[in-house]
Amino acid sequence: MASEKAQISENVQKFLNKSDWKNAITEMEKLYAIDHDPQVKVRMGDARQKMNQKPQAIAEYMKAAEIFAEKGFVVKALAMYKLVLRIDPGYSKALDLMAGLHSNKSVTELKLEPVEIGEEAPTSSVIPLFSDLTQEEFNDFTKRMVFHTEPAGKAIVKEGEAGASVFVVTRGTVRVKTTKDGKDVELAVLQPSDFFGEIAFLTGKPRTATVETIEECDILEVHEDQLTDLIKNKPRIRDVMQNYYNQRVASTIEKLKGGA
Repeated sequence: MASEKAQISENVQKFLNKSDWKNAITEMEKLYAIDHDPQVKVRMGDARQKMNQKPQAIAEYMKAAEIFAEKGFVVKALAMYKLVLRIDPGYSKALDLMAGLHSNKSVTELKLEPVEIGEEAPTSSVIPLFSDLTQEEFNDFTKRMVFHTEPAGKAIVKEGEAGASVFVVTRGTVRVKTTKDGKDVELAVLQPSDFFGEIAFLTGKPRTATVETIEECDILEVHEDQLTDLIKNKPRIRDVMQNYYNQRVASTIEKLKGGA
């Protein structure tokens, strides 16, 4: 079984490298039949988008979201629903199921999302924020999120620059670094469901660190204007973000001491 899976995976990559989306999908269907991995459905959705098969792509992403949600991967499921809504903003089923994530066990029991093979546990998960929101507030917050896919080596924010959007990593990893004595100092590597960018929003000061993608990443962003409007109606969101900020400052101080 393992060798068969490896051979099919090799075939998938071969067809993807040739931009042969049709045959890649055929092989991915075989792969999914062996192991119902939601990431395979995500890749099938991506391939169908390349073929301009939007309804079929939506179906693949929706299935991936369903599996992610069942497994407790709330943020990954959320990202899939946001991706579907980027393709079709009027797709009401995605909105309804996205709202249903508020009652997912990972949120109601305040559990960190499970991690996939090769991933580390998140250090500043957005789950506590979600768990403190009512259903209406959760809907409002998630509707304001924007989905982005960024290539490896892309700086999401840069140290010293203005800007106060906040971000959630949903796929891949990002590196947080600062400059000390002309040298880069790595502060953290953030995993899926990690939350960043709140320091600039809370302080109104320029970015205190650079955050760049280590590999291709999916990111959810809440723009500063949207967050400001949300906090007017839900002030305690700022308190939760302040707690993240305090923890981040303490961690940064320890990192800098270690590099001294």
